[in-house]
Amino acid sequence: MEQRLEDKVAIVTGAGQGIGKGIAMRLALEGADVVVVEQDATTAAATAKEIGRPGRAAAAYPVDVADVASVRQMVDDVVSRFGHIEILVNNAGVIKTQPMLEITESDWDRVISVNQRGLFFCLQLVAQQMVRQVPDELKASQPADVLNLEKSPVRRTSEGAAKGAHRSFGKIVNLSSISGRRGRPLQTHYAASKAAVISITQSAALALASYNINVNAICPGIVPTPMWEGIDQDRGRLFGAKPGQAMAAFIDSVPLRRASTPEDIAGAVAFLCSRDADYITGQTLNVDGGYEMD
Repeated sequence: MEQRLEDKVAIVTGAGQGIGKGIAMRLALEGADVVVVEQDATTAAATAKEIGRPGRAAAAYPVDVADVASVRQMVDDVVSRFGHIEILVNNAGVIKTQPMLEITESDWDRVISVNQRGLFFCLQLVAQQMVRQVPDELKASQPADVLNLEKSPVRRTSEGAAKGAHRSFGKIVNLSSISGRRGRPLQTHYAASKAAVISITQSAALALASYNINVNAICPGIVPTPMWEGIDQDRGRLFGAKPGQAMAAFIDSVPLRRASTPEDIAGAVAFLCSRDADYITGQTLNVDGGYEMD
């Protein structure tokens, strides 16, 4: 496989299983050293061990992204260990299928704390490091305040701009969902969190564009993973459906007539992390077999 990501260091959250694991494996195959961030220490270690087989360096961090202090420590450790970070894939997420009128405060808070709040602070903390890695000649004469990027845009000379043109100094890919494209009566909190991911992606793309850091999002569709198995079970309890019926009904509405695989999603992520996507930022790409077309 082409080594488009050779010598890059990539952090992938929620990489212990499912889509996140598929993404971590693909980035490693394309040459990246991968940091596996996953709340479950066992699956994190298993993914990191498997990544090591192609000859790439890998590290496992059992971190709950909703715990900002733990995320901050993880980022500091990664920089100490590898020296730099070029790629962040915000994939970690949780879901609960339940009628809107039955959502409790704790249900709402858990989904939002991981999918929205956790994603934002992962992005912010890694972006601060990416900004530090921008060559000095491309920065303003005074160090940019990375806590207030909007008020401290990078000012480039024509020479500096020429040196920095056509090169990204960081790639961030946020995993939204087709549920973020429109309302979902049985996943109100999840849909809201994933719609927020699209908005955060656009805001971050604007804030970081002056630093040549690209920020994009992907909306996966129906992917047979442990998360989707949980959705299928929840719908079975709600509607008395047999195992697999809920997923089959969704797949019937996909124009390409199949569910996607983690590899389908991973291929799109790898593209957005490569130099081939240096001129793409602030975009949200549906990878769903045509389920959503907006």
